[in-house]
Amino acid sequence: MVDMQRFLDSSAALDKPALLRGRMARYGYLYLPGLLPAGIVHDMHAAILNICIRHGWLDTQGHPRDSARLEGSPEFFEVYDDVQRLEAFHAFAHRPEVLHVMELLVQEAVLVHPRNIARISFPHAEHFTTPAHQDYVHIQATPETYTAWTPLSDCPQSLGGLAVLAGSHKLGLLPVHKASGAGGLGIDTEGIDLLWRTADYRAGDVLIFHSFAVHEALPNRTVDRVRLSTDYRYQGISKPIVSDGLEPHYGRLGWPEIYKGWQRDDLQYYWRKMPLKTVARDPSFHANAAEKK
Repeated sequence: MVDMQRFLDSSAALDKPALLRGRMARYGYLYLPGLLPAGIVHDMHAAILNICIRHGWLDTQGHPRDSARLEGSPEFFEVYDDVQRLEAFHAFAHRPEVLHVMELLVQEAVLVHPRNIARISFPHAEHFTTPAHQDYVHIQATPETYTAWTPLSDCPQSLGGLAVLAGSHKLGLLPVHKASGAGGLGIDTEGIDLLWRTADYRAGDVLIFHSFAVHEALPNRTVDRVRLSTDYRYQGISKPIVSDGLEPHYGRLGWPEIYKGWQRDDLQYYWRKMPLKTVARDPSFHANAAEKK
């Protein structure tokens, strides 16, 4: 594990749009502690935790009952499909506090990607920790897409938050190799003379980063805690988006299945009212990825 430095706190720049954009341009990330109300975050944590408990992954105290459920495995989807059905999980992407920051960054109307992602990170699964990578190879269409990563509880480094290689977005798109962990692709950061930065996150903190910013998950080194977090993506509506970026994550469920029983109509198919340009996905990143040396 390389030495990690602390993130630069940009919360004081929220009323200074030029400064906020300047920091994103320089560092490739914005760390915004306390951006979201902690109570809202705890509610989201409880909702996903209860699904894990209901399916027998965790005991009533939130501790894993047995071995890790790895993302993408058959047993993973028994829980993840129910997470995808949660109206609150998708509504969480539309929090006004985050949308305000995104509007300042893209300087136009914001498209909230409907493809929303939850992460459930078990202890004792370091081999499957998300490797260093750039989100663009998974999102595609426009580099000017931003991810908002939110831990759903207090998340010290031992629980496995995110780290960013500050300034790496200015390196452009880097070669990928096959890797274990979410996404299945990684990059080699050896020899890149930049600093890794992270934080001991608190509930309510939000980390926003550019699609070219190199980042990785830290391993969950706790004994009996899972780390829950969310990934939401945003861009300006004038920028293109890949067609399947408008479909649910993993594509197992259709929107009618996900929307069944929802209360809010405004969260359903909202992107269809926007003048979006869609493009095809480039499959070459995965197809041509080399084996890790």
